[in-house]
Amino acid sequence: MLKKVLTTAVLGISALGVMAANAAAPGVYVTGQLGYAKDKTKLTALSPNAKAYNPSSITLSNNGLAGRLAIGYQFNQNFAVEMGYLQLSKKNLNGTLFTPARGFVGPVLKGSASLQQNAIDILGKGILPVSDKFNVYGKLGVAYLTSTVKGKYDVAGKSIDLNNNTANIAKHKWAPEAAVGVSYDITPNVSVDTSWTHIQPLGNKRPGNIDFVAVGVAYNFG
Repeated sequence: MLKKVLTTAVLGISALGVMAANAAAPGVYVTGQLGYAKDKTKLTALSPNAKAYNPSSITLSNNGLAGRLAIGYQFNQNFAVEMGYLQLSKKNLNGTLFTPARGFVGPVLKGSASLQQNAIDILGKGILPVSDKFNVYGKLGVAYLTSTVKGKYDVAGKSIDLNNNTANIAKHKWAPEAAVGVSYDITPNVSVDTSWTHIQPLGNKRPGNIDFVAVGVAYNFG
């Protein structure tokens, strides 16, 4: 019995040693991610007589290629903090932008619109090693989201600038952010990962939710 206990203990300590040897050492790290982001920001507008127009079928879905760069500090194999910058693709629309709201008879509004978005985020990262090289992780924090709307539309022969105010979308918004992912340590300093990130703007004049699926590479200087 004693021999079995000692053998189990030795194997367990050896396994922990292998995991510790392969885990990223505490210290500063940088990471880059590239992937696909999806955002369905809805437009609203006001006519010159302050009647609302229906945005139900009009979205500025700037879906497409997106990238994120971040710098962080890993305190141990289970916890890190990081700050990042996320850049989304620019979306352009031309043609019909707005239809009249229900119960209001008015013209269809035509014109052009564009949406450019980026975010600066601060996140805490919890890490769970599942083997000597594989880890699962979760992130939780906040993002400072910037949404810039530009364009023009016509009402009764009058050209109106489309911007954040006339589109009823806040240019700057704090938003909760969460992410989950899996990483693989190629070496104690280099790892690759895949992840899903969700940004959820809250409150009035909020832009659409953002979902970002990406693959990344990180380098740990520890």
